[in-house]
Amino acid sequence: MTGRHIMSSPTPFILKVLSLAVGRATVLVMLFFAFAAPNAHAQQVRDVSFNEAVQIALDKNVTILRAQNNLDLQELTVQSERMDFLPNLSFSSGANRNYGLQFDQTTGKLVNASNDGFNMSASSSISLFAGFSNVATLKGARATLESQEFSYERTRQTVVFNVISNYLSVILAEENIRIRKEDVESQTKLYEQIDEFVRVGTRAISDLYNQQATLANAELQLLNAESNFQVSKTRLIQVLHLDPLTDYNFLAPDADEIPVKARAYVPQDLLLAAFERRADLRAQELSIDAAEQNIRSAKSGSLPSLSLSTSAGTSYSSGGRSDFNNQLTDNRSERIGLNLSVPIFSRFNTKRNIEASKVQYANARLDLENLQQSVAIEVRQAYLDYQTAVKRLEVTEKGLQASNQALQVEQERYNVGASTLVELTQARTRFVDSASQRAQALFQFHFQHRVIEFYLGTLDPGQPLFN
Repeated sequence: MTGRHIMSSPTPFILKVLSLAVGRATVLVMLFFAFAAPNAHAQQVRDVSFNEAVQIALDKNVTILRAQNNLDLQELTVQSERMDFLPNLSFSSGANRNYGLQFDQTTGKLVNASNDGFNMSASSSISLFAGFSNVATLKGARATLESQEFSYERTRQTVVFNVISNYLSVILAEENIRIRKEDVESQTKLYEQIDEFVRVGTRAISDLYNQQATLANAELQLLNAESNFQVSKTRLIQVLHLDPLTDYNFLAPDADEIPVKARAYVPQDLLLAAFERRADLRAQELSIDAAEQNIRSAKSGSLPSLSLSTSAGTSYSSGGRSDFNNQLTDNRSERIGLNLSVPIFSRFNTKRNIEASKVQYANARLDLENLQQSVAIEVRQAYLDYQTAVKRLEVTEKGLQASNQALQVEQERYNVGASTLVELTQARTRFVDSASQRAQALFQFHFQHRVIEFYLGTLDPGQPLFN
């Protein structure tokens, strides 16, 4: 008995089922391409420049829109606190009908009758002294408004920074595709060259097989580069809140045309500039001012308050002896008064409010110290990363030139039979890696410059991507 498996031939019923399944699958595939092809052809590609991408993000980003809404709300709060210094005014009026026993002024007896009545009054009051609570509240609201204005500016800078980061990732991924395509083209030409050498007998067939495997690997690297490009583009589309069903072409200059000019930075000057210009630092400082005003407002709860009020009114009753107009004149009344309120015991609520406000003030100062420390660390790291990026530019430029020369030499040596395919493949791999590292270094250099601007608080949304 042998170890081979004996397979029985398929029955006619199975063959019929398979035939129907294949036929239906073929029809579905044909229908898919019939409908998908026109749609793919009709889809238009929208070109988006960097400045346009920034403007789209500033107009559509949810974080910016929410910060703008909070800013508008705080402006209403300031306006409301300002209006508290003005007197209020109210008017009231009412009409009624009474049934039952009533005193008749004519006969001097109680009679069972109905009586119609009407009254109206107006009143106004103004706070003359509220223990400086309204003054402190207004100042605190203004400080909070200024703080949110700086926070809004920092939010815009953060969104623009995210756009820059994702936009450069798309450009780098696209540049990597170009490098991988050139590698595939070079590997294809080398494959054709080796195939010709094998046919004339100057190279072994193993070289052709090895080159075929190298070409397949280059095509795989190209496929991975295209996949990374699509991922980077999708992230940028998400940041910009664009239509995900539309195809976009994010414009960028040629890598060889991008200017490369290193800037000289002094760490101490960078730190001082950040402390002066960072919008989030100014926002936190103003939050401290607002917390300080909250303490003043809480302390006002232990001080007396004085208010002035006035009112005027009149009434009419159908049971009266005179007519409507005369009663409105005769029943008129006016009142003016001063109201002094002195707090004596508030169940320690005032003391609790003062202590809570002091805690909030202390926490605001701690937040400022923590933010200053974070700013210093961010600026220091950004400076070091920029110095590394500048050095990486120099190293990758030398490496690219050297690997290019080495590749040309190995290609010539291989053509005359003085070099092996392994050596030529290694030289080409080093060249491709050097080209990729050079592209990464170039875009990383410009990104690190924008990182410094971001951490300094000087990032300008109107600047071009490369300057």
